[in-house]
Amino acid sequence: MNSFVETISPAAKNHVEARIDYFSDLTVATLQSVRKLSEVNLQFSRDWLQDSTEALRTALLTPATERAPADTPSIEQVAHKLQAWQQQLNQVATEFQTSINQVVQQHAPQAARTATELAEAVTQKAAAQADQQLRLHKAAGKEILDQAHQFAAVATQNRSMEQPASMQSADGEGNKN
Repeated sequence: MNSFVETISPAAKNHVEARIDYFSDLTVATLQSVRKLSEVNLQFSRDWLQDSTEALRTALLTPATERAPADTPSIEQVAHKLQAWQQQLNQVATEFQTSINQVVQQHAPQAARTATELAEAVTQKAAAQADQQLRLHKAAGKEILDQAHQFAAVATQNRSMEQPASMQSADGEGNKN
């Protein structure tokens, strides 16, 4: 019994290989972007936790009279950190979109070529099978027609044969000696 790989046509194999390469590169680009996104979020979370911990420590352990205004983060400082984080996220998203576009541009011509080759191979195979079926149907029809002609000829021949005369129908001319 043939394996699946042995039964597919070269055009189908080429197309499958092109699609595998495309999806592999697409997956790599996606994973790299997810890794960058995770790194940005992890760094932001670490910084946020460190700043929050320091602010809480200062608020709880330092008397209000000894606190310097620089010890507590201002709304502007927090907004600035959030804005920097958002810019990093936008940068990761832009790089991801660029890498996806590069993957598509790299693989689109080959995928289109192999898809066209596959479609042509399937069309040729279907046409060959249809032609073969047509020839088989014509041959079967000719066979039936030939048999019908033979049957008609035999039937005509049987009708044209003289019927054997019976002995009694010979108008009494039989064996009278």
